[in-house]
Amino acid sequence: MNRGENANNESFPMFPAAIRKDVPIPYYYQLKDLLLEAIKANRWEVGSRIPSERELCESFGLSRATVRQAIDTLVNEGVLRREKGRGTFVAQPKIVEGLVESPKGFYDDMTGRGIKVDTQVLRLELEPASPSVADALGVEEKEPLIVIDRLRLIDNEPILIVTSYVPYRLCPGLLHDDLAVTGLYRLFEDKYGIKIVRAKRYMEAVPANEFEAQILGIDIGAPLMLIESTAYLESGQGIEHFKAKHRGDRTRFLVESYTNIVRLAGEQ
Repeated sequence: MNRGENANNESFPMFPAAIRKDVPIPYYYQLKDLLLEAIKANRWEVGSRIPSERELCESFGLSRATVRQAIDTLVNEGVLRREKGRGTFVAQPKIVEGLVESPKGFYDDMTGRGIKVDTQVLRLELEPASPSVADALGVEEKEPLIVIDRLRLIDNEPILIVTSYVPYRLCPGLLHDDLAVTGLYRLFEDKYGIKIVRAKRYMEAVPANEFEAQILGIDIGAPLMLIESTAYLESGQGIEHFKAKHRGDRTRFLVESYTNIVRLAGEQ
């Protein structure tokens, strides 16, 4: 921490508080909180540019490294975004997805929250099951599968790319359905009478490759959240296996846990 760092913020009346030197909290963390409070209080609208690193350094008497660490933290959290040669801007709020609340797809989850989803179908064709996908679905290797690549957009912004695998013998008509206007799980239930009763999902962070970066409009190596899921029928048969890669800067996942409450007889 630089000896010359101080607590002056007179240049920015939008910050009611200052950097405190009498508490054992790192200066970068205090500045991060001040910036976050200003954003939450709508002192800057989504898409507006925040003060430059130099301006923040001069205002708060902080070193460039300290200011950059605060901004980097908010960029990594998806609160801010950088544009090369232009500055740092307030990012769109992240989209909240229910990860394991119920076995439903992205389309149904979003539309159920009142969010409009646009879909581009990139591929819809038959291919033989690979060993890993066959194992996930509980089918024979090389069994014909319907493979669907889709790009999901919200407010014309690409959010995720997903590849789904469905056993052809369970719903062959899916090859001719318009998957750009409805969700796959909605089709399963409404058109084919297929009821999904559970889903098993894994999540991990992965870097974007060249194709994913191009189609999602992000940098190569940018963080993506990979969701790998298998949905099952009551019989235990796998009906869909998918791999979805969500933009880490635009998505948050919500996981809710419940405790079963057992009431004694006579209790209200």
